[in-house]
Amino acid sequence: MPKLTHSAKRYQNPEVFEQLAIEYAVGALQGRARKRFEVLMDTHFYLRATVDAYENKFANLVELLPDAQPSTKVWNNIDAHINASAPQAEKEPWWKSIFFKQGLGLAAMALIVSAVLLFNPMTEHEPGAYAAVMESGISGEAMAVTKIQKSNMKLSIDIMKKVEVADDMELTLWCHPKKGGMPMKMGTVSKSGMTEITISKEEWNNMKNVGILAISAEKKGHAETKQPTGEIILKGQLSSAG
Repeated sequence: MPKLTHSAKRYQNPEVFEQLAIEYAVGALQGRARKRFEVLMDTHFYLRATVDAYENKFANLVELLPDAQPSTKVWNNIDAHINASAPQAEKEPWWKSIFFKQGLGLAAMALIVSAVLLFNPMTEHEPGAYAAVMESGISGEAMAVTKIQKSNMKLSIDIMKKVEVADDMELTLWCHPKKGGMPMKMGTVSKSGMTEITISKEEWNNMKNVGILAISAEKKGHAETKQPTGEIILKGQLSSAG
């Protein structure tokens, strides 16, 4: 793994790391620069979350591209490459010669698959964490990264660029369900830096139904507020992260 030979502080600047994340997601970041960025993604979660967010955005754009038919030359080159690199025929497996020569191939394979499923039942993978890159509702600039982990039942939000609000206002984090309805109020967060919020088992279980995270500016002292009443400052799409 390549070693970093310079300070990584510049990657904490949203104007720097967001541009690099875009270049990485579209494949424009190459060579040593790409390897350095991959090392940083392993140690700085907000970089990985930002890249994942842009890869999801660009994946949606692929559907808008017009259909293109490759030329005959392209197909000929592909065929030539496949034929040149095709592996030699392997020896027929012993089980295939036994089962299929007796006309029992399909039935035997079905029996094997059934046995495997019986003793190793397939279960749906449950994410161990969720993440969201939160952007300004005005400029669209990435300003915060939120991570929710099952291992410690913590929600952490790192606001990398201070959010300016009036002195009598505070920032409140909300989880909005994918199918609409009343949001989950997660609590008050700092205007800058890191905030950690302990979540309950019920709140964790509900995360799979959450679509959007939002931070609104609410009047101080209104703890009973059940849904946003002030301006939405930041918002981002929540997605599984492991």
